[in-house]
Amino acid sequence: MNNNELLVARRQAAVARGVSMAHPVFIERAENALLWDADGRRYIDFAAGIAVLNTGHRHPALVAAVEAQLRRFTHTCYQVVPYESYVTLAEKINALTPGTHAKKTAFFSTGAEAVENVVKIARAATGRTALVAFSGAFHG
Repeated sequence: MNNNELLVARRQAAVARGVSMAHPVFIERAENALLWDADGRRYIDFAAGIAVLNTGHRHPALVAAVEAQLRRFTHTCYQVVPYESYVTLAEKINALTPGTHAKKTAFFSTGAEAVENVVKIARAATGRTALVAFSGAFHG
């Protein structure tokens, strides 16, 4: 039995069935657009974390930014203990957004959280309670 097969067996014993797995291949490391599995085989990563890794795996600038942040602090909830980089990023995004009107930005950790909040924001901005939405779409 190879390493991937052993990991599949461990997964079946420890992970709930509702958590799907597209391929019986377990990643050991990645660099740029390449992945290496638990058995040392190399793959081109066409999925890229479901299209969220547009800089590839372990881009040097991203690794440096993460290391610098880890030296300062690892996590705090902005709503409880805010930090300057949140405001700086919001300012940059506001400046890039078209139009000369006042703009504000909010950051969310998941697509579902973003959809929930856009519904609240739309209701508050329009004063309406109902809205039109699509069902069956990915994250709204």
